Amino acid sequence: MAATQTLNAKPLAIGLKHTGLSLATLFLALGLSAGAIQVLGNEADAGPSAILEVPRYNPATAKPATASMEPKIDLATQGMAMGWLPWRLPDGAMTPWLPGTPPPKSPSAADQAISEAEAMRLATEAKSPTVTGAATAASAAQIPTVSGTARILAPSFGTPSTEGGVQVYRGQVGAPLTQAPAAGVHQQGPGGLLPIIGTGNRTVFDVYRKPFSDTGRPKVALVVGGLGLNARITQRAIDELPAEVTLSFVPYAENLQGWINKARANGHEVLIEIPMEPFDYPENDPGPHTLLTTASADENQRRLEFLLSRASGYFGVTNYLGGKFATSNESSSALMRQLRSRGVAFIADGSASQLDAAASTAGLRNAQADRLIDQRPSSDDIAAQLGALEAMATQRGAALGFGVAYSVTIDQIARWAKDAARRGLILAPASAVTS
Repeated sequence: MAATQTLNAKPLAIGLKHTGLSLATLFLALGLSAGAIQVLGNEADAGPSAILEVPRYNPATAKPATASMEPKIDLATQGMAMGWLPWRLPDGAMTPWLPGTPPPKSPSAADQAISEAEAMRLATEAKSPTVTGAATAASAAQIPTVSGTARILAPSFGTPSTEGGVQVYRGQVGAPLTQAPAAGVHQQGPGGLLPIIGTGNRTVFDVYRKPFSDTGRPKVALVVGGLGLNARITQRAIDELPAEVTLSFVPYAENLQGWINKARANGHEVLIEIPMEPFDYPENDPGPHTLLTTASADENQRRLEFLLSRASGYFGVTNYLGGKFATSNESSSALMRQLRSRGVAFIADGSASQLDAAASTAGLRNAQADRLIDQRPSSDDIAAQLGALEAMATQRGAALGFGVAYSVTIDQIARWAKDAARRGLILAPASAVTS
């Protein structure tokens, strides 16, 4: 009997023991799994979670941003068999630009980029601008009549005026310069009017330069070039830069005369850029009318006359590239003699010192830039270059800087110029530092 009870009890004990071990193993496995999930698993799946349906924000489709900052230009309407235009790189060099493609390494593209449609619209507006006064716009039929006062702020602040009860700040607009063309300093050329020396040795330098009274204070002159290709940037330069800043226009720009007229109406004197052969020509080709070391004297003269006849109202010209052209004493000397015979000044951008030497030898009114202020187009670098010009002017009485029509360049010059007088400086047009 005892033997039977012993045998019957063993399976029960063994079963209970195994059940306990199984449960312990299960709990241990679950604990280890949970720990593994916490260590190795997905955070989003660990612990309680809830899925919420929220409205998705779909912003309006932005205008396609491109690195190109110029409007597409139909040069066929100008009678020029030309499919591209030059573009200045951040290091100060120039390279061809094919319309419809972005200029290489264009700085601040996101800030300056505009769609092709917008560029075409701006270019169309530039051809036939419509100017509406603030008071006229405020009283237009489609705008509800309101009462009260308002101020309209421009990027640079000047003396306020009142138009129909509206106080308007128009910025630092200078007195309009002489309208072009002026009588007695032009003759008919191949594509328009050519400058000549008139009666009493009257020249376009005398007629079109900005009047300047030298007070004896240190002078800083600034030239901003590459204008006329991008309608938005060109308009900004005309409107926002102080009237003493000289503006330089690309000769291939559409509606070139209209832009020059606008600039002069705001008090800016202007230059025309003459494309000259660079070292890497023809890979880097500034255009079909580029002055070349390999061209005959007659051919270079024909090209120069075409470029000079593109518009009127400029007091001088500046080089557009020209590293290799400057190394040819024969070619550069012939150019300077032709400019002198037409009463045109020459402002060198500082990239080829031989051009300035050739101009001096020819007895041509000239100046050479001491600094290219935006080879690295950043606010800090431009501010540093402007500071260097300021130091030069303080030491020797005058300094000349040359920049490109970048947004950041316009912003920095406008900011720097606001306090120039307080620092004992005077901002002068480029013609005032020629000799």
